[in-house]
Amino acid sequence: MKKVLKNITIGVTMAAAFTTAACNTDFLNTKPLGEATKDDVWKDPALTEAFTNEIYNGLSSGAFLETMLSSATDETMFTHNYGMKNMVEGTISFTDAEYINNRGTFRWGEMYRRIRACNVFFQNVNKVPFDKLSSAERLKGEVFFLRAYFYHQLVRAYGGVPLIDSVYSLDDPDYSIARSPFADCVEHIVKDCDSAAYYLHGKESMLAKGRATEGAALSLKSRILIYAASDLHDFPTASGKSAVIAAATNPALLGYTSGNRTERWQRAKLAAKAVIDMGLYELAFPNPASAKEATDNYQQMFLGDNSESIFSRYFINQKSEAGGQIGLYNGLNGYHNWSGNTPTQSLVDDYEMADGTPFNWNEAAHKANPYLNRDPRFYASILYDGADWRQRPTDVAPKDPANQVQTGAYEVWDPATQKAIPNPGLDTRQGPIEDWNGSFTGYYIKKFIDPKVDAQYFRQEIPYAFFRLTEMVLNYAEACMELGEEDEARLYLNKIRTRAGMPPITESGALLKERYQREREIEMVFEEQRFYDVRRWMTAAPTIGRKLRGINIHATLKAGSKITIYKYDPTNYDYTYNPVTLVNENRLWQDKMYFMPIQRDEINRNSKLVQNPGF
Repeated sequence: MKKVLKNITIGVTMAAAFTTAACNTDFLNTKPLGEATKDDVWKDPALTEAFTNEIYNGLSSGAFLETMLSSATDETMFTHNYGMKNMVEGTISFTDAEYINNRGTFRWGEMYRRIRACNVFFQNVNKVPFDKLSSAERLKGEVFFLRAYFYHQLVRAYGGVPLIDSVYSLDDPDYSIARSPFADCVEHIVKDCDSAAYYLHGKESMLAKGRATEGAALSLKSRILIYAASDLHDFPTASGKSAVIAAATNPALLGYTSGNRTERWQRAKLAAKAVIDMGLYELAFPNPASAKEATDNYQQMFLGDNSESIFSRYFINQKSEAGGQIGLYNGLNGYHNWSGNTPTQSLVDDYEMADGTPFNWNEAAHKANPYLNRDPRFYASILYDGADWRQRPTDVAPKDPANQVQTGAYEVWDPATQKAIPNPGLDTRQGPIEDWNGSFTGYYIKKFIDPKVDAQYFRQEIPYAFFRLTEMVLNYAEACMELGEEDEARLYLNKIRTRAGMPPITESGALLKERYQREREIEMVFEEQRFYDVRRWMTAAPTIGRKLRGINIHATLKAGSKITIYKYDPTNYDYTYNPVTLVNENRLWQDKMYFMPIQRDEINRNSKLVQNPGF
């Protein structure tokens, strides 16, 4: 039995999870699956494990969804528009918030359904006749982590939420409950994380991939405490920066109205350091020998497990899951993929030059070749015009034997007319492959995409890391910086820079904070950090509120050049690069967007709920 459970995948459904228990001969004597009652679950350890497996489904596919959270920020644009436009244009309301309603990690009802399952587990787990105490402890630890995770999803989106630790029954006279203060919600999450860490301590060898661990619980604790210490959740600070927040009628729902903020940063610092000091994880590929090696290392980090993986979601090809199709969702239309979430010019411009100086369109050398000598992580994360990529599909290969990204417009020589004629790139919306399905911005995501998989036909088995050690190192550096311990902050921040093949950061004060925030943006790109980071820092207006920008690229044949099949070739072409403002989305930041609106249906169900300010 134990051997089979070691091979579970998070995505297992309740029924499928029951099936995995079939190797236990005792299980053969239970009722048919369709007749299993809720009481049966707590009489059989295998069924209890299956019940727990189903709770994991609340994690969804992490960031590996068709509409990525990055497209609600300045990282990417969602090409196909549906469900995202009102989010980025700041027009969402408590009656019209399609993206929030459809994305599981935002959905109020979905998160509370998972929290209820956790509460049902705790109400019944002591009835289960486990053969070993360690098995019961392990499951308790996992469910404490899951409940903490679901609450943290709600709290970082909405602020304080109702805290429910019991299971309602038909005998309860009132199902309504008020939102708890933000501070109480943080303490509830921290307590569950500590409980999870206690029960999971020393049980790494018992755990299958994809299950919660002590490290995952402590990482979640670090994350929520970093949020708690940040500007958005210190009400005196937040109200000074936003009139919308200052007008809140229930400020305790949004953050701390009193208390010692230094103590909150100190607590966040200790929580991050606790994960670093566990000795179970270390930064992957910490000392590259060259910029090329740094690029290769960074790309490889997101194609499989490595030494800094703490808690990940895994996908297998036998299951039809969204997470395995991230290559199809985001791949180039010239490969018959969907071009879903495409990097913005603002993101591309935020990557530094290889020497650590900012990229600047006003620099002649930068404008002449904007993709030369950039941060090594740029080449591992972004597919840009002229970048090498995987072999083209059979029907496209004759048009691009070089297998390079084509997001520009290029001249080619027409022997029949003896003239240069225009030729749109294969990966554009004017190209000959799928002209309706290309990037508006001129870029594509490379990070997370397995180049060995033809995403048109096959899924990939790349895990998504909910927590990796780098986040803990960044959390620690941020807390140290906020506490005035700048030498320590730079020491840990530069561990990330060294791994990236970038020169060390030397700044202090406000400049150090600016460099830190930029470093976190680049290092954690597409990992669902940006949406929450710019809110908690209260820097949303100048970042995700920026106008949507892309790139126009033109290549003209040099005198005497007669190229009939295009490939990137500066010896035969002159290139011009012009950043442009796109009109597809009228991106606008409004301060009400610091907290998501609670949907009208939820307020109608529970009259004690208070709406967030601005809605």
